[in-house]
Amino acid sequence: MNAIINDLNNIITCLNKNYDINLICRNSFKKFNFQLDENFKHFKFNKILEKKINILLISITPYNFFVLFYLSIIKKVDIKGFVYLRSDGFLEYKYRYGLLGYFFYYLMFYFITKKLKIISCSNNFTKVQSDIIVHPSELNSIWFDRKNSEKQYYTDFLYVGRFKKDKGSFYLVKIFKDILKNYSLTIVGNDKKLIPKKYIAKNIIYKNSVSNIDELIKVYDSTKIFILPSFIEGFPKVISESLARLKPVIIFEDIKYVVNGRKGIFICKRNESSLKKNINYILNNYKTIQKEIKSNYFYTKDNFNKNLVTYIENELKN
Repeated sequence: MNAIINDLNNIITCLNKNYDINLICRNSFKKFNFQLDENFKHFKFNKILEKKINILLISITPYNFFVLFYLSIIKKVDIKGFVYLRSDGFLEYKYRYGLLGYFFYYLMFYFITKKLKIISCSNNFTKVQSDIIVHPSELNSIWFDRKNSEKQYYTDFLYVGRFKKDKGSFYLVKIFKDILKNYSLTIVGNDKKLIPKKYIAKNIIYKNSVSNIDELIKVYDSTKIFILPSFIEGFPKVISESLARLKPVIIFEDIKYVVNGRKGIFICKRNESSLKKNINYILNNYKTIQKEIKSNYFYTKDNFNKNLVTYIENELKN
């Protein structure tokens, strides 16, 4: 959820320089590490009175679908705008809810993309022909200041993300309990109290979400290898962050498209032989790999904001 909140923060901040921004969203009882500026007005979609609006949907969700349906069909509002796809919704809904979920997402996708232009973070999504690809990123100059990076490693492997089945978290824990018993793993972004006991192990450390950039950088610096076990991904920012701190990354074949020509990302099959082979190669060639990582093109927050704003401005002028 923090990734969505951060993207929202980036988008409304950069668009607010040239546009008046009104937010259509639901109230939440959850506390996030993000505070909306008091200048942003919060509307319930059934209170909008304008007959012509520009709209930007963040992802295709049931709530966003009903907002667009209500405004365009029920209220007859003339709508021009965009939908920003952060992940492959077809695969997500199929993975979580089966064929019925896939069909439900198709209905939402068909309706929304008939009315809005697509902005995507990847050109590998199912049935998506995007008008523009923008790569989400939190990277600024602080991430590339490596002068004070820690030389001592406190954990062998790091995973930053939600503890969910489609993110591969359950699979990751099983690996370290059954195969990589001699290695330590730190999982950041989850409250240990909420983790079922069967996923607790001596070589696995759970930490809560980290929102402060300096603290998050310390988390990356304190590990040797970042591992991303996801079965489904869009364009994960954690890979960009790991590479910015010169950390080799292990992913699995399911999401090999996220490599995007970058060095330092190693693709594994989901078996013991492939995993150990890649780990041994990384550890035996660590300094060489770090030098190769430095030659990568890095996707930054500034580039994300610039590309997004330029595209939206040009489209709204037409």
